[in-house]
Amino acid sequence: MTPDERSTLLDSLLDGDISEADFLRLEAELIVDAEVRQEYYRRLQLGVLLEREAAESLLDPSVHAAAVLDTATDPAIEHATNDTSAARIKSSRMMLLAGTLLAIAASVFVVVPLIRGASEPQDLVAWDPNAATNSERVSRPESEPSASGFAILSGQSEAVWEGVAIGSGGLLPGGELHLKSGLVHLELFSGVQVVVQGEAIFSIDSPMQISMTRGRARAQVPNAAHGFRIKTAAGEVVDLGTEFAVDVTDDRSSVQVVDGEVELRPQGMTAVADSLRLLEGESVELMSDGQVSQTQTADLNLVGPVAFQKELAQSQSNRLQQWQAASERMRTDPRLIAHYQVDPSAEWSRQLVNLAAGRRDVASDGAVVAAQRVTDRWGRSGAALDFSRTGSRVRLDVPGSHRGLTLYCWVKINSLDRWYNSLFLTDGHEEREPHWQIMDDGRMFFSVKAPLAESQEEQSFSHKIYYSEPIWDTSLSGRWIMLATVYDVDAQQVIHYLNGKPVSREAIPAESLSEVIKIGPASICNWSQPMYRTDATFVVRNLNGVMDEFAMFSGALSPQEISEIYKVGDPY
Repeated sequence: MTPDERSTLLDSLLDGDISEADFLRLEAELIVDAEVRQEYYRRLQLGVLLEREAAESLLDPSVHAAAVLDTATDPAIEHATNDTSAARIKSSRMMLLAGTLLAIAASVFVVVPLIRGASEPQDLVAWDPNAATNSERVSRPESEPSASGFAILSGQSEAVWEGVAIGSGGLLPGGELHLKSGLVHLELFSGVQVVVQGEAIFSIDSPMQISMTRGRARAQVPNAAHGFRIKTAAGEVVDLGTEFAVDVTDDRSSVQVVDGEVELRPQGMTAVADSLRLLEGESVELMSDGQVSQTQTADLNLVGPVAFQKELAQSQSNRLQQWQAASERMRTDPRLIAHYQVDPSAEWSRQLVNLAAGRRDVASDGAVVAAQRVTDRWGRSGAALDFSRTGSRVRLDVPGSHRGLTLYCWVKINSLDRWYNSLFLTDGHEEREPHWQIMDDGRMFFSVKAPLAESQEEQSFSHKIYYSEPIWDTSLSGRWIMLATVYDVDAQQVIHYLNGKPVSREAIPAESLSEVIKIGPASICNWSQPMYRTDATFVVRNLNGVMDEFAMFSGALSPQEISEIYKVGDPY
């Protein structure tokens, strides 16, 4: 939008004669462009002052000067709260001004927190119950959790990205994105649903705008996001509701309206009157030199968001069957000690059946405590356990001794709001017993308490803890991930894995090596202190999240085996 055009539209808005299409375009500019908002607000202030001056001069000239001064100090508040003045001004123009005041206020409230969240830490504080007064108890400054992005990747089919792959359910990063092939489904925070077909090069500029250099896309726009646009080198496509498709190359952009209406603004357009309207079923080509071809283009034939999700659900159903077949084969692995899944058909059962059947000394069935059944990573109701309720856990007993250990689970973490967030821990922490958990900063934690040598004393010995780098932050909240840790006695190393890939590898010092691991009574997603305790107070370490699969192997699985387990269990 050129500056002249922008000024014209702002004048039209303030005069109350703006068209619906121009209003949607201007609204989109207000959302994405701070400079436009500033200009709008300046004009709005001037309009309010002039209206106030005219109204006051008709009734009481003595208060005219004071009213103008007050309005200049805070015109928005004055305009919204002065009932006397509002009663005098009943023209349609002022009704529109009142509406736009609310609109600009909403825009400011929406936009300002985003800007602050990206650049300025919030002065949040923690509660200190030991302080003398409530004011003093607010003592420790912290930063409010934040994330970056305008959209999430809702789903993808055979997608190949340039550079680092983007996982389904994740926030899409800023900047240029290059989808080399496949289909992806984007959900913008404005509510716009977009399916993009590779090869495509595009960027998400805001919840209301995508810039596309190359590729094909189909957008479905809800009422709340009218004015959403796709910018290309040949011009802009502005949605007036509700669904359209584009095919963008270096020298042209084909546009087709699936449902509703769009406005086309060819490259180089200087006047609002030069824009074009396209209705349902119509199509056109915008050329990079500003020319418009009215020739009927071929059907873009690009799958929409609804059809894409149906195909994705069918693909996920096929993957579920493959995972179930792989799980059945894994049952007889002689290294498998425990393998728990939640049977969705056993709706009222509080027991988890251990599926391991390849050895005699397998773990017991699990006893569910407090955890609630929820939807698993395959979308099946009642096939996962939510451990967020305080005290939640699964109790089990693991007999025997083991030379090395491998643990993995599929988990969806809500937040790491405890110092220690349990995955699997033995009761207490005796010699040769493992503890597996996540720290509040996102680091994976694993330890085996090594036995003391005859010359060592408990007080002088510190058992080794193997941390990963932080692997979890708030951007992963609510997403299914697979965690695994291998304690390899023969290689004398501990390896942590995230989604089938090693994220840390650390040698086990000779003095910390425990060649034999024993477990006994233990808990999944919580820590049970020794049963002989009589004190009812306990530390809160249950995982604030959901788990739908847990497995334990005697010995060390190879990186290739961990990778294969992840691939066959990945629902995306």
